[in-house]
Amino acid sequence: MKQKYKLQMVAGVLFLLAGIVLAFLEVWPKEHLTPVCYLAPVGLGLIIIPVVRHLRYGDEPHKDERTNNIRTSGFVYSWHLTVGVMVALFVVDDAGVLTMTVQNTLAMVILVATFSVLIFQWYLFRKEAMV
Repeated sequence: MKQKYKLQMVAGVLFLLAGIVLAFLEVWPKEHLTPVCYLAPVGLGLIIIPVVRHLRYGDEPHKDERTNNIRTSGFVYSWHLTVGVMVALFVVDDAGVLTMTVQNTLAMVILVATFSVLIFQWYLFRKEAMV
């Protein structure tokens, strides 16, 4: 296993332990499990991602020029779509058709940006594989 993956997994374990220790120390006295709720997902992500990458790629490189270009194109397309959605939300709000809170607007923009990157990259990888 690559040294990079081992270090990421150690960081994940440290995040998990920090959440547990802070919960036992009652940093937030009214809500004891708050540190675990915030730190556990980060720790699990830092553990699961390197394991999956190791199982998928082993010690081989997991990116090259082709994959970098595809990922970059996916981010560019996602950025354009996200800006378009933000402009549409602004116009709809300015016209009085739909009124949204800041929290709802930010959540929608974050979801559009995140899922559109995944969809565009999936499509571009699939398109590249068919050629």
